[in-house]
Amino acid sequence: KLSPVVDKAKAKSKKNPFSVHDSKEHIISIESDKIFVQISNRGGGGLKKFILKKYNKYDSTLVNMIDPEIGNNLHFSFMDRDGNYIETDTTLFFQSVSKEKVLLNRNDVFKIEYMLPYKESEIKKTYIFYGDHYHVDIVVHFKSPDKVLLNRQYQFGWKNGLPSSESYVTDDNNYNQAYVYMGDELESYDVTEEGKKETATFTGKADWIGVRTKYFLGSISNINANVSDGVYISGRGIKRKDYVQRLYDVGYNVRYSGGQTSDSLRLYLGPLYSKELKGYNNNLDVLIMNNGWYERMFRFLTVPVLPLLEFLYSMIPNYGIVIIIFSIIIKLLVFPLTKKSFVSMREMQKVQPLLAEIKEKYKGDAQRLNKETMKLYKEHGVNPLGGCLPTLLQFPFLISLFIVFRSTIQLRGAVFIPGWINDLSMPDTLFTLPFHIPLYGDQFNLLPILMALTMIFQSKMTMQDPKQKAMVYMMPIFMLLLFNSFPSGLNLYYTLFNVWSIIQQKYINRGLDKEVVSVENELIKKKKRKK
Repeated sequence: KLSPVVDKAKAKSKKNPFSVHDSKEHIISIESDKIFVQISNRGGGGLKKFILKKYNKYDSTLVNMIDPEIGNNLHFSFMDRDGNYIETDTTLFFQSVSKEKVLLNRNDVFKIEYMLPYKESEIKKTYIFYGDHYHVDIVVHFKSPDKVLLNRQYQFGWKNGLPSSESYVTDDNNYNQAYVYMGDELESYDVTEEGKKETATFTGKADWIGVRTKYFLGSISNINANVSDGVYISGRGIKRKDYVQRLYDVGYNVRYSGGQTSDSLRLYLGPLYSKELKGYNNNLDVLIMNNGWYERMFRFLTVPVLPLLEFLYSMIPNYGIVIIIFSIIIKLLVFPLTKKSFVSMREMQKVQPLLAEIKEKYKGDAQRLNKETMKLYKEHGVNPLGGCLPTLLQFPFLISLFIVFRSTIQLRGAVFIPGWINDLSMPDTLFTLPFHIPLYGDQFNLLPILMALTMIFQSKMTMQDPKQKAMVYMMPIFMLLLFNSFPSGLNLYYTLFNVWSIIQQKYINRGLDKEVVSVENELIKKKKRKK
């Protein structure tokens, strides 16, 4: 299939192929409640700004999906019948309106046309803006396409990816990938190393193509059933201080079909917000919590969590309080498993004195030792794996919640306690150290420390073997180092989860302590009788 990379290599280079074009750049500002856009006749609809008015960057400025430094924008090119590769991205189209500013109310629609003559044909692109959407519809029209287009094909896409909007650029960049959705399947393309990566081409009709960061998406959807005749994705990595910046080019190879002389596509530049994306009914929402194999594996658990969080938020408009309530709900749901795990561990604790006696008695006979141990477990109804299995069964759910609280845009910018937890998608940094601690960093965050302390307290409650005393501190310290740079919403949830676990454990242990004492007393009496 036709690929822009191949086209450039084979086509003849031709500078300034448009003998007739506008002599001046015109910029129109279009504003609604959701977006502020500056669009130019350069490139026939080149975007100068595409600002999301409801989302701030880390520096309190509004998120702008266009960054002049990386040069990301729409791309439009074709090969003419003489074999020339024609790019229109810098050419000045003629503009249909003379307005400089347009204000859109919720139900308003605004259209603007860009036209460019070329030989015996003309190219026309119509942009349609809506007052209540993040998307822009783009209708491409060629007059007499057979006179200008080689094989009736052209390329329409997006170049140079999306800029980062987060202070923790490395984390934001880890989510930065390009995608194509076709045949009910999602294909991803990722750059991990410095330099150019080989172009990937996919044949057939694609529903949409796109590039994402952690919280935002740029996509082009196929509205016409016959628009796509394959797609291309290429990328390159630029080495930065702590990471490799990823820039992607994605685009459609469009072929006219029959008497069709115009194509409709939809550009979306906005948040990775499930309700927003589901409204398009083209599976754009499949990108929600779908970054990497582990997110895909647990997606069947993570996706249902979002409606519950949003439902709680509709009643209590503070996501910090929502997390507290949610953590209580989860602990109640997993209480049967938690109780079974605690009971099994306490049952093991009950028979520890008897087990020690058997080990001493049959220490020279491994076969008899194993037989008597199994007999002891059976007599007391103890399952040696009973304490582990319930805990393991909870792991998939805990991992899914880790994914939700780490990556959902609902927590982005959400304030819990002003002055301390100002953004649940960011660490709760109280102050920055004047030096960098290896593995820990230079940010002093309180919630990871509280989480580690609750882990230590909980571990001491469940520790049975004094020889494992070091493990009481090793795992919490490891988690502290790992979670120190994670979002405060995630650390808040796990800290609360530990607190509720401690309370549950104290409640369950209250009735079990008597049984342990009873068995120990029985053992003491047994030893006295032997004497």
